[in-house]
Amino acid sequence: MSPHRVIGPRRSSAALSRYICVFSRCLPKTGMDMTRTVVKLLRNSLFVGVALAAAALASSAQSQTARGPFAGYAGSWAGSGAISLTNGSVERLRCTARYAVQDGGAGLVQNLDCASDNYKFQLRTQVQAQGEDITGHWFEVTRNAQGEITGRIENGRIEGTVTGPGFSAGFTLRERGSRQQVAIRAQGGDISQITAELARAR
Repeated sequence: MSPHRVIGPRRSSAALSRYICVFSRCLPKTGMDMTRTVVKLLRNSLFVGVALAAAALASSAQSQTARGPFAGYAGSWAGSGAISLTNGSVERLRCTARYAVQDGGAGLVQNLDCASDNYKFQLRTQVQAQGEDITGHWFEVTRNAQGEITGRIENGRIEGTVTGPGFSAGFTLRERGSRQQVAIRAQGGDISQITAELARAR
């Protein structure tokens, strides 16, 4: 197969000699300035090469950016858990969660809804990672309570504290592929602990 590509029907060797080719791109010699023709072919080839290199770099950067600390949480989750009350009773929970990832995985919006036979809570959080540190806000719908979130990310596990008027709690969040574990240890109020294990919804 000829290394030169000429648009149109196949030509003989004599016919090909009337063309000038650079990097498999050919233009007819007839009626054209040779220097200008070579420059035009080189410029076109250089433009294509630069465009391909830029596209490859953009794809690589996007792939790296998308792997922020919260990238694996995106999507819907569902599972079960337990709620422990300060009076010593424990009730089973049914939970669903929806996560929206922002800033290439550095930001996370969480909607966590859990309910038992007698209790329900709807937690809304928004957090942002700066290196290994996280900060953000939380809001609990059913009790109309809100506050601040601070914490750290270590070995794929997120640990921190949520605080609000007359309330504070420690939390742990761990994501492992298609599984996720949530633990909240509260101080103040009628709830002492909430635990849940969630699986990614299909």
